[in-house]
Amino acid sequence: MAFEFKLPDIGEGVVEGELTKWLVDEGAEVAEDTPLFEVLTDKVSAVIPSPRRGRVAKRHFGEGDVVPVGAVVLTIEESGAAPTAAASAPTAHAQAAPIASYVAAPAAPVAPVAPAAGATIAAPVTALTQANERVRAAPATRKLARSLGVDITRVAGTGDHGRVTQEDVTRAHAGASPAAAAPRASAPTAAVAPPRAPATPAAPVAPTALGADEVTKLLGLRRKISERMRHSRDTAAHFTYVDEVDFTAISALKDQLRDAGLRTTYLPFVMKAVAIVLQRPEFHSLNAHVDYQAGTLTKKAGVHLGIATATDAGLLVPVVQDVHGKSLRTLVGELSAVADAARANALPVASLSGSTFTITSLGKAGGMFATPIINQPEVAILGLHKIEKRPVVVGDAIVIRERMYMSCSFDHRIIDGHIGAAFVQAVRELLEAPALLLADLR
Repeated sequence: MAFEFKLPDIGEGVVEGELTKWLVDEGAEVAEDTPLFEVLTDKVSAVIPSPRRGRVAKRHFGEGDVVPVGAVVLTIEESGAAPTAAASAPTAHAQAAPIASYVAAPAAPVAPVAPAAGATIAAPVTALTQANERVRAAPATRKLARSLGVDITRVAGTGDHGRVTQEDVTRAHAGASPAAAAPRASAPTAAVAPPRAPATPAAPVAPTALGADEVTKLLGLRRKISERMRHSRDTAAHFTYVDEVDFTAISALKDQLRDAGLRTTYLPFVMKAVAIVLQRPEFHSLNAHVDYQAGTLTKKAGVHLGIATATDAGLLVPVVQDVHGKSLRTLVGELSAVADAARANALPVASLSGSTFTITSLGKAGGMFATPIINQPEVAILGLHKIEKRPVVVGDAIVIRERMYMSCSFDHRIIDGHIGAAFVQAVRELLEAPALLLADLR
């Protein structure tokens, strides 16, 4: 019996998903809960398991296709049932092409065939160019041939329509190509004199031969990131404010906590400082969602921070809920769990939505500062950068302090410049005076 497996509803409000990777081939035997394919939606990347036992008769979509919820993704011939017509030759659409298939691979060389006795040798497509024929080659290729002392009329072209490429010239100069041998056997031609040696005594170093350009399709998470970044830049009026923060006191506090058994990074301190400032009435508009089509701004009561996390698949933004009401110790544990799940592609759907403000950090690779792109429908995003020791003036003395630049981007249609600047300065004040930060921790 043929069972048509339809794309299930895997999230509230999700109407379609991109099929990013097939995990089974047509004809494969599957059991219940065997992973069938990976699908990416606006909210989650999920692996969809098989609900039945049987054989994969037909795949109805290819990798990179957008599949509506409820559409038949594949047909499973359940165990014990007779094969159906669905198991016939697959259509071109059903053949899922892996990413590697989009990479241009060089054509395999054709083995030469020995001619019969007395037969005339026919010139192949990539044969040497006759002396009276025009050589197909770009000006840069001709210049390279002259600099290497290579007679370009004796080089076999492997490019389109017999075009001589720079790689052909390089191989001929190195003696690795049969094109550097005697001219082809065909109609008799005048003997070609050997090329004159270059005038300079030392031959120039041949450029390194490069492989073919690699062309891949934008699939899955990378395509989704591209769409969302473009949408954010097209709709939000970004402006960025940068300030420098002294982390020396926080660094000392972090060391004290480590000695007491709580190992942490700087990020939980920043999260608590941001949550405290966002709850102040003058900054409620930064902890918000904007809907320009409806013409509304929803100021959120709770602070739910999205933490931009780099993974092998791309950038994910898991959400730590209710940061305003959690202790530093709790945040340390939740951050570690979220980061591990993100890198293992095991984040639950609920942890990828609902953020009210986003923090992005590259840690030691953070450089001096950058311009973060807002994670819509939010109206602001805070970027953290590299902390390093710098000489600064404190009072009348030059001292070494641990400093970091913070860059915060705002949607200027909602957040005025002085509000954005005041927000960053308020966060900086808490981080530079941990006593003030600790007074509000809970």
